[in-house]
This record gives sequence, structure tokens and C-alpha cells, in this order.
Amino acid sequence: MEFFNKLGNIASETYKKTSKRTGDLAKEAKIKMKINEDKGKIKDLYAEIGKFIYQKHIENEDVSNYEEVIGFCKQIDEISEGIENSLTEVRFLKGKRLCEKCSTEIDLNVKFCPECGAEQPEIPVEEAVEPEVLENEEIAGDSNTEDEEVKEAEKVKDEDKKE
Repeated sequence: MEFFNKLGNIASETYKKTSKRTGDLAKEAKIKMKINEDKGKIKDLYAEIGKFIYQKHIENEDVSNYEEVIGFCKQIDEISEGIENSLTEVRFLKGKRLCEKCSTEIDLNVKFCPECGAEQPEIPVEEAVEPEVLENEEIAGDSNTEDEEVKEAEKVKDEDKKE
């Protein structure tokens, strides 16, 4: 009987680990969708800047002091910062962070960077909190089932392996 109890405990732990990993993959897929959406916004802003500059060129105007261009650039800066925050969330879900010195992706718990040897600051437990992730409704406007989220996460993972 003890054998079956141990087997049940092992199965329970395996299920918990698998469920957590599946949840993490779904969260990662959502974050990556948000990143791609933000990259699209940046691409649109680049196009607006180019269109604006070219229009002024056609009109033989100096474009060096236009507030519109500065506004576009500030929007790009804000979106880029959001993308970086999202990438940090993805790294956290994978148990990774960036080296403080050389920006190499390293494990969260390493004390020295394996690439440059720089000592890494210890991450306090308070900071190592799971990041908040937008729900499907907030991103796509609809609700996916858990199976669809898992398939989507696996698709994103496969795409990452190809890159």
C-alpha cells in the first residue's frame, strides 16, 4: 500500500510541475503577443515619421525643429520601454535575468556571470514576484480555452527554437 501512496505523491508532484510549466508557457505566449503588437506600433510610428519628413521635404521645409517628430520619438521610447519590461517578464518566467555588466542572459540564482565573470547582485525575494500578465480578453478581445493557450504557447516556443 505504501508503494501506491508514494506513486500517488509522485504523480501529484509531476502534475503540479507540469501545470505550472504549462501556465508559464501560456503567460509567455501572451507576453510575446503583446511584444509583437508593440513592435507593430513602433513600425507604424516609423512610417509616420518618414511620411512626415518626406512631405516636408517635398514642400522644401526644414524639418529639424518639428514637435511632431519629437512626439513620435517619445511614443517610440515609451513603447520600447514597455517591450523591454515584457522581455524581462519572459526571462523571469524562464528563470533568467540579464548580467548587470555584459547583458548576457543568465540564470536568476547565479552569483557570477559565466560570460564576463562579473558578480551579480542577489535578487531579494520581494522582487522575485511573478509578473502580472494581461488576460486574453485584454489583449485579443476574446477568451481562449486553456487548450488553445497551450497550443499557442507551444507554437511560440517552436518559433523561438527556429530563430
